[in-house]
Amino acid sequence: MRASAGGAFYGWRIVSVAFLSLFVSVGFGFYSYGAFFRALAEEFGGSRLGVGVGLSLFTITNGLIAPFLGRAVDRGSMRAIMTLGACLLAAGFFVIARVESLPSFYLVLATLVALGAALLGGLTTSTLVANWFVRRRGTALGIATMGISLSGVVMAPAATALIAAVGWRRAFLTYGLLTLVIVLPAVRLFVVDRPEDMDLLPDGDTRLDATVDDSGSASGPMWHALAERSFWVIATVIALNFCANGAILTHIIPHAVDLGNSPTRAALVLSAIAAFGVLGKVIFGWIADRLEPRVALWLSSGLQAVATVGLLWAERYAALLTVAVVFGLGMGGLVPLWGALVGSVYPRRAFGRVMGLMSPVMLPLQATGVPLAGWIFDRWGSYLPAFRLFVALYLLSMLVLVLLPSQQPARR
Repeated sequence: MRASAGGAFYGWRIVSVAFLSLFVSVGFGFYSYGAFFRALAEEFGGSRLGVGVGLSLFTITNGLIAPFLGRAVDRGSMRAIMTLGACLLAAGFFVIARVESLPSFYLVLATLVALGAALLGGLTTSTLVANWFVRRRGTALGIATMGISLSGVVMAPAATALIAAVGWRRAFLTYGLLTLVIVLPAVRLFVVDRPEDMDLLPDGDTRLDATVDDSGSASGPMWHALAERSFWVIATVIALNFCANGAILTHIIPHAVDLGNSPTRAALVLSAIAAFGVLGKVIFGWIADRLEPRVALWLSSGLQAVATVGLLWAERYAALLTVAVVFGLGMGGLVPLWGALVGSVYPRRAFGRVMGLMSPVMLPLQATGVPLAGWIFDRWGSYLPAFRLFVALYLLSMLVLVLLPSQQPARR
């Protein structure tokens, strides 16, 4: 078997497409949401809780579709799935630019935009990368998911500037056009589901015994996972982290503005989180390939907890930026570590379905954080009570993580 296609291992092209897909699906659909927050609230007369509900509906759709999507990516064509995702996401942005009411905004966000982002996003791209890498899976996932953090670096200030220049409706139109012009061609040209489809092996290896055998059943492990402690521990820890950091990322811009900063300076706080999230993904991806992923995830959650404590005291802009650095480093490791932990327990052919099965399990916690923080602000006029709650959630996740077995079975 060949180690590469025309030189460098083709798997790194897969990582590049995954990077781009995550940049758009998460950057346009999630990181930009905080920048649109005030404009949407003013347009539709909603409270921060009301606008925050939209992101929860987006999250709920992603969670509900995940088991079906997981099955599809393990058995179907990821190229076709990602193509459909790019088209749906672009269509959603075009339609959302013309909505006239908050319920209509909710409807489009929870259908076209959420479905498109799901098909183009984390579950699909993580499975795609996991198909191409085994020994270097943590590193590859870390590089691919850098697209998430880099989108935060770019999209928060870019969206703020774009909204100020052309308004929120034309900003969404711009998102739709960029999705069609950049993402769709990349998916059509470069996505290949598995290295075996090109007569290659994972990691660019040249002999069968160079990588862990994963020829086991592709269907049994998914259902057996529901009876395994590791499945529930991983799902609970990741859900607690997503609940807290999703809310902080969404509300950090309005929180910074409430402290007296301009929207542009506030957006830079989110950008700082995302920028150091890039570094966090590389660091924690590297750690996951060399040390026990559980230890790396414990450190990731701990850094986020420390940073959230800092938010309780950070009033000056310099202090907010310092908190952003620590939070970004910890948060950056979460997504690649989730994939690394799942990949250490389940074979490649069940990776997508197990990840998909975890999503609805995680959904109740994951979807609660954003609207809860909005409700707390509407009730008390401050995000500080929410930040205290999120510190507790991070500490709880670290305690739950202790229950994860220290030695994972080699079933890749």
